Amino acid sequence: MASYWQRWNEKFTQFSPREKGLISLCGLVAIIFGLLTLVVEPVYNKNHQLSLQLSDAKLNEQQLQADILRMQAQLNQDPDRELDKQIERLIAQSQQSSQQLAQLVESLITPSEMAQLLESVLLGSKQLRLVSLESLPAEPIVPATEDKGMTGYYIHPVRIELTGRYFDIVHYLEALEAMPVNYYWRQFDYQVESYPQARLVLTVYTLGTRQEFISG
Repeated sequence: MASYWQRWNEKFTQFSPREKGLISLCGLVAIIFGLLTLVVEPVYNKNHQLSLQLSDAKLNEQQLQADILRMQAQLNQDPDRELDKQIERLIAQSQQSSQQLAQLVESLITPSEMAQLLESVLLGSKQLRLVSLESLPAEPIVPATEDKGMTGYYIHPVRIELTGRYFDIVHYLEALEAMPVNYYWRQFDYQVESYPQARLVLTVYTLGTRQEFISG
């Protein structure tokens, strides 16, 4: 192994400065892409799984609400015992779906803790600079025109923008991912501005039962 390394070192010293620079750059790019695969891919997979669960809960809730309204309209026109049983069954399914959604919300970090989490993890890194941290307007899971007062859950996004070196940003994301809380990732924008300095814009969100953001 030592002889192999010595031969490679001798070959490397024979390269021109331009060739040495290109080889070093290729090695750095390979390391960066390897780290991105180790850090970003697990985060993306976890967020994708949580997003699928949320989408399924939203779709089930909306479909059950539509079925209940349709059955109630039919019952008002032509009362029927069998139709009444179907409505009761749909209401029970709707209640079960709402309970599942409530359990999902309970497993997520609260809106009042979301911004505090992002900022507290950032305090652990002296190399990163916070540019902005803001709570964005809440959004209803189901549009108001379709809600009918059946859900009452809201998306609470928080946007953080910071600058720093690549590895410091990677350590920040790893620290966020290691926290024992659940939340969703909506936006991840990483750009190198002036090497080695880069800018990260990250938007995460959680769910709550109140439309207004509750500051901590």
